[in-house]
Amino acid sequence: MIKNILIFIIFMSSPVFGEVDNNEINIFIKFMHDKHSFDQTELRNLFDNVRVEPRIKKYIKKAPERTLTWNGCAFNDTKCTNYRNLFVNNKNIKNGINFWKNNLKALTKAEKEFGVPAEIIVAIVGIESKYGLRTGTFRTFDTLVSLSLGENKGRRAKFYKTELINFLLMCRENKFDPSIIKGSYAGALGKPQFISSSYRHYAIDFDKDGYIDLWESDYDVIGSVANYFKKNGWKAGQSIMTPISYSQSNMDSIEEASTKTYKPTTKYKSFKKSNIFADAYIDNDKLLSVIGRKEKNGKEYSFGHKNFYVITRYNRSRLYALAVYYLSREIKKAKSDIL
Repeated sequence: MIKNILIFIIFMSSPVFGEVDNNEINIFIKFMHDKHSFDQTELRNLFDNVRVEPRIKKYIKKAPERTLTWNGCAFNDTKCTNYRNLFVNNKNIKNGINFWKNNLKALTKAEKEFGVPAEIIVAIVGIESKYGLRTGTFRTFDTLVSLSLGENKGRRAKFYKTELINFLLMCRENKFDPSIIKGSYAGALGKPQFISSSYRHYAIDFDKDGYIDLWESDYDVIGSVANYFKKNGWKAGQSIMTPISYSQSNMDSIEEASTKTYKPTTKYKSFKKSNIFADAYIDNDKLLSVIGRKEKNGKEYSFGHKNFYVITRYNRSRLYALAVYYLSREIKKAKSDIL
């Protein structure tokens, strides 16, 4: 149960029903009653008190045209966003070390039980919510109704409707009040920013206190992130990325490989036939991908292993996985230097 939630704000904006067919709401309520035995009167009361959060439109509308790159923005290019600098920075490293120190027992336990390195878990929490400082201020029920049935309904309405169903089930399973739960503008929850379906499928009661709390219990946060990675195929003790040796003569081949999926599907021996070699030993039959990225001194490439792909299951972005990988390394190195 979420602690310290005493007051919530009802934003004084127009009800969602101004932009939605009330019949669609009735169908949804009947579905939740017939399929999941929800009380129809209680659901109707929830919907009657929905208020559209006006900030959602600001966040979900199409962003201005920009270049998003890993670490290769040209000087004074104001339309270029350096993704590395957003997350792999001194503040996140320092706060990551503090989070690690404060949660040493939980991280040690999670690493032992799930095989996920502590620094990876710490980096995830840092990137997702700045170690709990930013878990979201949007009422999640209102957000999901707006995005699935209301005025902000768009091409992902089916996805958000599924999340609305999972949100209500999650609240019932954990005895949460759905009218006061808050998260991101897209419905992500708690310190690890799980969507409702992930909360139900991956969140665990790691501190064994009888309920799952991804806001206040760092034990549950850490165990749930580790469980998410384990269930998505994390391989304990195996690599994430391996540097590549190459020459200008095979640049075209490696660049072409880097434009394909970052899911590892090609055996290392196939890359070797194209004179693309790893800087460390890799078994010939190991499946790999090629991860290209812009750095300050030009384009760089590495082999991506299964564990790199698993990070993208948390957020389906190559840049996100790179941020987790490099932030985790910097946190681990800085912690080792201090101790």
